[in-house]
Amino acid sequence: MEKATFHDHLTRLRELFPERETITVAEAARLVGCKPQALRESRDFPMKPVGRAKRYHVVPIINLARWMAC
Repeated sequence: MEKATFHDHLTRLRELFPERETITVAEAARLVGCKPQALRESRDFPMKPVGRAKRYHVVPIINLARWMAC
């Protein structure tokens, strides 16, 4: 069962980032009020590696909403 705050967070993220499924780590850091490096070092932050070398990361907004609800 998902928490009620998940839907609130997801709705807000969809308003902030319409027609986008992912955001950058820097954008996520601004939303939660911390530095991007702190999110990259977090073991439970929901970012996905992209690119050939997998050096860059994106954050799916559904997973971010779930993480914010915890």
